[in-house]
Formats: sequence, C-alpha cells, structure tokens
Amino acid sequence: MIIEIEGGDFMANAKKVKEILATTENKVGKLAEFSSVITGAGVNITAVSAYGMEGKAHFMAVTSDNAKAIKALSGKGYEVKEEDVVELQLENKVGALEAMGKKLAGANIDLNYIYGSVSDGSSAIILSSNNNDKAIGVLG
Repeated sequence: MIIEIEGGDFMANAKKVKEILATTENKVGKLAEFSSVITGAGVNITAVSAYGMEGKAHFMAVTSDNAKAIKALSGKGYEVKEEDVVELQLENKVGALEAMGKKLAGANIDLNYIYGSVSDGSSAIILSSNNNDKAIGVLG
C-alpha cells in the first residue's frame, strides 16, 4: 500500500503478529539474560523493546517462534504472555513516520505504544492500538 500525505508518498505493508510480553525483576544483566534464554531456545528476536519500572524489567519482543521463546522464558521464572500487535514495514524516508501517524489519527486510532528499528531501505515498526485490525486496514 502507498501512504499519501502532502510532500510525498510512502510504501507500507502492515500485518498482525504476536508479541511476547515478559516481566521479571529488574537488575543489571537482564537484557543479556533475556536474549540468551531466547537464543538458547534457537529462536531469533526480530523486534524488541525493554524498560525498567518499579523494580521490574519489562520486555516486548516479536520472535521467529514465540511458543519456544515463551517456554524457555517461563522456565527461567519470567511472567510471560502473548498479545496481538501490528508489524509495519515502512519505507525509510523523511516523513514516513509522520505519514503513518497522520493516517492513524485520521482514522481515530489511539496508539498504546510503538517501537521499531531502521535499516537501509525500510523501517520495521511494531505498534499496539485501540483497534489493531482497523490500523492494518488503514496502513495496508
């Protein structure tokens, strides 16, 4: 799909995926431990966000095999659940995120959170909203 705004058009592809939400105590080395547990299960992390709050470490991740990752993390004492999110491949150009934001706002879609990474040609964006199915329809 092409997202159009004043100043340019941007290629985008959106789909529903499952995200792991994992929580554990927050202390030095938890990112290394989290990624090691998942890697040890033979699973690739394709997107990740993490933060610490009130003594807890919170991880949000999209992986190549959530079932294996969940089993491995649970075995190490992590509280783990899985939720639907939107994965958006967005062209890496000036204004692309603005275009995405305007499309979502124009459709009255409220974001819970968003995170992503950028490579040479595209951005991988993960988002959660008040209506993920509608967001996919709007973003293509």
